[in-house]
Amino acid sequence: MKSKFILCLFGSISLCLFFVGCSTENNPSEFKREVLFNNDWKFIRDSITGAEQLKFDDSKWQNVDLPHDYSIMPLEGEDSESQIGPFTKESPGNGNSVGHVLGGTGWYRKSFVLDRADSDKTAVLKFDGVYMESDVWVNGKKVGVHKNGYTPFWFDITDFLNKPGETNVIAVKVDNKGRNSRWYSGSGIYRNVHLLLTDPLHVGVWGTYITTSKIEEKSALIDVEVNLQNNGSENTNTGLTINIQDKNGNIVGTADQEISINADSNSIIKSQIEIDTPSLWSLESPNLYTAQIVLEKDDEIVDVYDQRFGIRTIEFSAEKGFVLNGKTVLLKGGGMHHDNGLLGAAAFDRAERRKVEIMKANGFNAIRSAHNPPSKAFLEACDELGMLVIDEFTDMWEYYKNPQDYSRFFDEWWNKDLTDFMLRDRNHPSIIMWSIGNEINIKDRDNYLRIAKNLSDRVRELDDTRAVSQALTGFFFPEWETTAENFELMDVSGYNYLLEKVVPDHEQYPDRVMYLSESYPKTAYEYWEAVEKYPYVIGDFVWTAWDYLGEVALGAPRYIPEDPDSRGSGNFGGFKLEEGENIFDVFARRPSRWPNYLANCGDIDITGEKSPQMLYRDIIWENSKIEMSVHEPVPEGYIERGSSWAWPVEWPRWNWKGHEGTSLQVRVFTKAPLVKLELNGTLIDERELSQSDKYIAVFDVPYQPGELKATAYLDNSEYGSKTLITSGKAASIRLTTDRNVLNPDRNDLSFIKIEVVDKNGQVVTDEEHSINISVSGDGELIGSGNASKDDMESFNKPKIKTFQGRAQAIVRPFEKSGTIKLTAKSVGLNTGELEISVK
Repeated sequence: MKSKFILCLFGSISLCLFFVGCSTENNPSEFKREVLFNNDWKFIRDSITGAEQLKFDDSKWQNVDLPHDYSIMPLEGEDSESQIGPFTKESPGNGNSVGHVLGGTGWYRKSFVLDRADSDKTAVLKFDGVYMESDVWVNGKKVGVHKNGYTPFWFDITDFLNKPGETNVIAVKVDNKGRNSRWYSGSGIYRNVHLLLTDPLHVGVWGTYITTSKIEEKSALIDVEVNLQNNGSENTNTGLTINIQDKNGNIVGTADQEISINADSNSIIKSQIEIDTPSLWSLESPNLYTAQIVLEKDDEIVDVYDQRFGIRTIEFSAEKGFVLNGKTVLLKGGGMHHDNGLLGAAAFDRAERRKVEIMKANGFNAIRSAHNPPSKAFLEACDELGMLVIDEFTDMWEYYKNPQDYSRFFDEWWNKDLTDFMLRDRNHPSIIMWSIGNEINIKDRDNYLRIAKNLSDRVRELDDTRAVSQALTGFFFPEWETTAENFELMDVSGYNYLLEKVVPDHEQYPDRVMYLSESYPKTAYEYWEAVEKYPYVIGDFVWTAWDYLGEVALGAPRYIPEDPDSRGSGNFGGFKLEEGENIFDVFARRPSRWPNYLANCGDIDITGEKSPQMLYRDIIWENSKIEMSVHEPVPEGYIERGSSWAWPVEWPRWNWKGHEGTSLQVRVFTKAPLVKLELNGTLIDERELSQSDKYIAVFDVPYQPGELKATAYLDNSEYGSKTLITSGKAASIRLTTDRNVLNPDRNDLSFIKIEVVDKNGQVVTDEEHSINISVSGDGELIGSGNASKDDMESFNKPKIKTFQGRAQAIVRPFEKSGTIKLTAKSVGLNTGELEISVK
């Protein structure tokens, strides 16, 4: 294994949009080659036959615009004890892993007509992600299949299309079968679809690879590889021009070549371009460049391909840690599943970007895409906002974690799927590592190493400029020393919940670079201490950064009788792992946690707000000087118990009506050595903090309404203070949107915070209010609910409840300018109204 690993440069594909039938003027900036193919699809959730046929009658199907997730669509029939909205007790695997939803079969159909100007064009249909097994037909003829639910794929449909002016029909069948995921996967065409129409001579799909062989203060050498394709029947000569443009569109470097390419072939063309005084991509200044590839034939432009990238250096070593542009960066990371909370798995561009915005605002600088490749839109947001990414391939290899998961297809499909997602992603400057797997369970050691080597070798063939990684857990390696051969194949080693292993492993393998690829929220202090203390531990990635659907109640504590005999029963009582049995089969037999449907373990909740555990991390990462939370009253005779991912049931509030005089636990988080706590101006107590307290001061306070104030002191001076005030009576509904102006684009969204407040504008946290939402004008309501782990009744309904005083509505504009009006009403409260412009 290398003790030092140097890497340079990268960026994101940003192809020019185009419209079917547009003119191709001899101007690169106006050339269009690709159209977003999301709108005007027909959909049915049914395993019918014959829907691939051109003349099939789909007039009674539902009209949908992509991205679309049919697992969150309400099920047929009325809500009942066993069915609420999209949730049902009939969900596979007892519902715990997938959040009590169903998959099943769905069909999509789209009709379109090509313009005569597109005669003789090469046509490619490109999907960014479909969950899970998909079959694609064009005009009744099958063009291909795809098995993986997360990797991108495409088909050349040129030979399947009708003549310009005649109707074409695309049909896509999606099968989300049985128990195939350990978390919420969603179902359907949940990411963007594009149609590419190009001259037979063109740049291939994901057809560029940009690196740098030199980066200095005054100049940089940009190495550009272009996959040039000629689908025509004749040999062709072409002029190839590469223009490097800065963020303002100014050309800062160029290269020209005359190329001869044979009929029906492709060729990799390499160029090197020097630019002056490069602006580096960094977390603080995520500067991006564009390589514009222009193909000309007979003095006419036939193709233009725009590829964004960033110029930066990265280095991994046990001595320096992770180094970005010459400076050591400690990775403040989190694992993130792909879903978007109330939107399910639907990867709207705005929802993907908003996640990155919120992560960055909360101090995160790195995301692990657990446990699959994310959407292109998500990676573009990371590029643009300055967020580092560990891009992960899969959660299983050939041995299953769920009987119907990707393991069924791994041997046949891994190479194509790995190749496709890396070709799509390898130009993103945000990506610093490729992960080949997470917590892989294979009992045959030789086979494990064979697959790991195949994967890591293929990764390095496609991109040798980033680190190769894998996340291991001790559960599958009870003899931990056997991991040495596996880690020897890696450049950076991922440790899931294995803090105790890093120091002894470093003593034995001093050149090994490690990162804490998963950690528990409640051990944030210990894990971050290791990152700050040991250069060879480059970062901590909490499980999880953002709460998600599925893995139900993973982080939800319970109250159990204060009886020593009952404490060990947990959630696995009565289950034993038999010889040869898969542990994930045991998990599937756990008692149902209905009506829970969230994991309930994120630093950020599903609406994008801080959860109580994030307040503690704010102190550890010095986002804040002091924070305070109050534990809810524990029922008499009970104690709180939870999994390793569980956070105590505490909230930053001083509203506990009905518990006057009850002693409540108050925790104050601060790095200051002294904390004083006052209630209504009277000193309750004070605490001196040492390192053993891990920045936590604990108080017991009899509840009385009013003002609870914590003040931290450093060197006899006030360091910071935090105040919690009992709110008054609920008076009004307050609506706040993240964006007041939307584009007339179906991929744009507005996330609206709904709060119940008193007359002074303070959120009333201890009451549950029913809210009726209505949307009118030039948009529609597509998501609603709250952050409660078990409020199924509020999930995507026009009537929802508040949780801790808050709820959320998500609005999607139509494709026209105008105004969207949202109204929120509740009995006894002043109505909330909000207008959003679409223009």
